[in-house]
Amino acid sequence: MDYVLAPVFWILSFIFNLAVWVIWQLFWIAFWLILPIVVVAFVALRIAERVLGRDRVAAWVKARTAKYGAAASQRARRITFALGVAPLRVLFWFPIYAMWHSIISLLWRPKWSPWQRAWSRRSPPPRNSESIAGDKKRA
Repeated sequence: MDYVLAPVFWILSFIFNLAVWVIWQLFWIAFWLILPIVVVAFVALRIAERVLGRDRVAAWVKARTAKYGAAASQRARRITFALGVAPLRVLFWFPIYAMWHSIISLLWRPKWSPWQRAWSRRSPPPRNSESIAGDKKRA
């Protein structure tokens, strides 16, 4: 029985370790990239409050957050509607397809490029037409 379940446990542990690795990488990306930006923004906000005044900076921040918040709310409303009218089968298979597509895109690239395909589909050069043949006879 151990021989039958060993590959299953190996696959499950591999998936678990992969998920932990991805989460850990995202944590460190957030820590080293996003946290310094947040600290700099906080310091810049405090400096702007001292230089320009608290009310003026608060009004500027409120205007920007209202603008971006309204746009984000509109996008979220559209996405929620699109997901709400999708069948449950689509909602189930969409994350699986997204993962599959991202893995395939990382590991495989097509051998043709759009330029090669367009060049191979160009119209053929004109055959010996009367004007070309007539020009050759005159020369």
